Amino acid sequence: MQKKNFIYAILCIGVAFLVSGCGDKKEQTDLTVTPAPTGSAVVSATLVPGTPEPTIVPLENMEVTIYSLNPDSLEKEAVTVLVTVESELTPELIVEQVVAAMEDEGFYIGINDIIINGDSVTIDYKADAAPVCDVGASVEGTILDIIGQSILDNLPQYKKIYVSIEGRAYKTGHLEFELDEVYIGR
Repeated sequence: MQKKNFIYAILCIGVAFLVSGCGDKKEQTDLTVTPAPTGSAVVSATLVPGTPEPTIVPLENMEVTIYSLNPDSLEKEAVTVLVTVESELTPELIVEQVVAAMEDEGFYIGINDIIINGDSVTIDYKADAAPVCDVGASVEGTILDIIGQSILDNLPQYKKIYVSIEGRAYKTGHLEFELDEVYIGR
C-alpha cells in the first residue's frame, strides 16, 4: 500500500510539471533600473523595451540637523539629513528622520504616535521597543533627549515635549513622567 501511494504521488508531481509547462507563452520584459544621481528623482519610467530612457530631474534639497545616537559612545550627536524643499517640516517628519538615522546605527525606536496640541508635542512610544525596553537608563534618557531636542531645534513654534507609553504615563524601570509632565521644553 505504501509503495502504491508513493507511485501515485510521483505521477501527480509529473502531471503537475507537464501541465504547468503548457499554454501560451507571454512575452516577458525585463525591467532595467538605472540608478538616479544623488539628489535626483525618476520622473517617468516604462517597462516596455525600446522606449526612451527615463527622464531624470534634480530635486531641491535642504539640510536639516537632527540628533542620533553614536553607537560607539552611546551619546547624542548631531547629524545632517537631506529632505526635499517641498517637504513641510513637521514633528512627524523630524521624528521619522531621527528614527531612520537611529536605525542606520542599529537602534530600533518604537514610535506609537505623535500628538500635536497647540505648542506642545507628545511622543507616544511603543511598550515593546527602545527606549521603553531593552536599553539601560542612560541610553533611554539619551533617546528621549535626541527626539525631543531634534523637534525643539527645528520647529521653534513648539515649546514643550511630553512623553508617554501607548497612551499612558511614561513609566519604566528607569524613568517616570506623568501625562501632564513636560519632559523637555524651552
